[in-house]
Amino acid sequence: MKTVTLFSRVYGKKRKQLLDVVKAQVTTMIGELDVRLARFGTDKRGHLSMSFDGQDSEFAINFLVKEYGKSIHINQVKEGTDLPGSFLEVGKVGYGLYVDIGAMSNKRVDVLLPLHRIRDQLSIRKPLRVIAKSMVFVDDLPVDVKITSVDSAANKIEGELAQTTLVRFEEWMQDDHERLLVFGATLDMIEIALRKTRHLEDIYEFEELGKFEHSLRCKRSTRASGIVAAIGPKMRGIPMHLFIPKEIEANLNG
Repeated sequence: MKTVTLFSRVYGKKRKQLLDVVKAQVTTMIGELDVRLARFGTDKRGHLSMSFDGQDSEFAINFLVKEYGKSIHINQVKEGTDLPGSFLEVGKVGYGLYVDIGAMSNKRVDVLLPLHRIRDQLSIRKPLRVIAKSMVFVDDLPVDVKITSVDSAANKIEGELAQTTLVRFEEWMQDDHERLLVFGATLDMIEIALRKTRHLEDIYEFEELGKFEHSLRCKRSTRASGIVAAIGPKMRGIPMHLFIPKEIEANLNG
């Protein structure tokens, strides 16, 4: 039997539906293979985890790793490398932000982005809570991080925002479109809610930030808050966050 823990997580009110979507995809994918899905679920953090029996187990796992990423051991985390992750427990501490990169040791090991590095990278000299609230640094937001130090013995990793993430935020800030960030849902779930409320045409672009995390770039004439008000009742319990460049700038300069 071969087991794999993947990078992608399922969480939130739609957790069961997300699991059903993934399981259906896995079942379809292995239908033609000599393999059996022996176990399917998540770890405590919500990272997808499954076991396979059969000659084609390795093939099945490789496919899933390409699709959903893979959790890694802390010994595989190297200084200077960029890794995908997502913010967690934002606001719990004032000395930095933690990013879940799916790293494991004898326990889950998250990457600490120290406050001084965040300030230096963003050129913002504000308290962490002000930076996080203004920049919409929220739980489950996908970000790439650059690893700056790894202490395997102490189970500690430190890093900084990767250039890809800094560029993304810079582009968003310079854009005159408002954005709505939707986490813990599939694109189908979001589009169904938009169709039902007749707001699908108000979205200029859908951007996949993670497997179940999306940025909805609104048309110039559309306010993101209006989209939330419309689809909110159809998507109860699904985290949605407004990214409005003018408001962010006003908060940071205030």
